[in-house]
Amino acid sequence: MIPRIIVTLGLCSLTLGACREAQSTTQASSAVTAQDSVLVQASDTTLVGKRLYLSFDENSSVVEYLSPQHLYWFSKDSVHGEKEGRDYYNSLHIEPHVFFVNWVERDGTTVSQVIDLKERTCQAFMTSAIYSPRKDKRVTVTLSGRITRIEDSMHLLFE
Repeated sequence: MIPRIIVTLGLCSLTLGACREAQSTTQASSAVTAQDSVLVQASDTTLVGKRLYLSFDENSSVVEYLSPQHLYWFSKDSVHGEKEGRDYYNSLHIEPHVFFVNWVERDGTTVSQVIDLKERTCQAFMTSAIYSPRKDKRVTVTLSGRITRIEDSMHLLFE
């Protein structure tokens, strides 16, 4: 009887050991390595987590996509001077590397952009009364520019 119990316990411990071995092998093979991860700025299929530096003829801007709904922007031009803000935005993923982005700034300026991360271009449409001669009607200004640099976003978002 005792030899049977010893054999049974031995088989159970071998089975448990094999299960533990399989478990640890599975865990080791599912670990993510630095080589497997893709840097945010290296990917041209997402905006979230990126800081884009945009250059237009009479405007330079920095836009950071903090989340799928929030962005931070800073802009310098001859009409507004320097401006910055945090706003909600909407975007439409047109192609793997092309996005349509739209937001309304605190002063009522509407910004719409077509961004091509692969070609590094940005077409911007800004609508505001500030662009009309008498500042009494909303007028749209169209800008064609380049993305001069892409970095990881540096702002923190507290929702």
